[in-house]
Amino acid sequence: MPVRRLILRIGMLLMGIGLVGGAVATQIGTALAGLDQQVGTNGSAAAFVLGAGLIVASLSPSAPIAWVRAGILYGLVVVVFEVVSTLHGKSFHLGPVIFGLAFTLLLIAAYPERRKLISDPTSQREPAMPPEKKPAPVDAEPEEPEKAS
Repeated sequence: MPVRRLILRIGMLLMGIGLVGGAVATQIGTALAGLDQQVGTNGSAAAFVLGAGLIVASLSPSAPIAWVRAGILYGLVVVVFEVVSTLHGKSFHLGPVIFGLAFTLLLIAAYPERRKLISDPTSQREPAMPPEKKPAPVDAEPEEPEKAS
């Protein structure tokens, strides 16, 4: 297995574990209340789903490109969320920003075919097949043209 593909798998797996861990930590109770901010993730159900998807996709990261794109997008979106939260008077959490950007850069750098990450999804689809013509029923007699009387 090429090194880049191995790094991509490990990166997706670690990012997924971090997201799932952060999401679970917010649900356990007050004993670990701030763990999601300390680990570097924003815990939520969405983070859990994204993390679980990344863990599963890490088994074959080049096939489910959508999960790689989602992992990359997470890193960019978390920066926007933290900036907007700060503008609304909440505290800025550096952990999620570092976590998100580090894994975003890792996924981009390790993906074997980077051009596919930003290519137009419609160009990757197969061309539409023309509609099939239905064969004439076997027991039907051919129509004869009407004769003028």
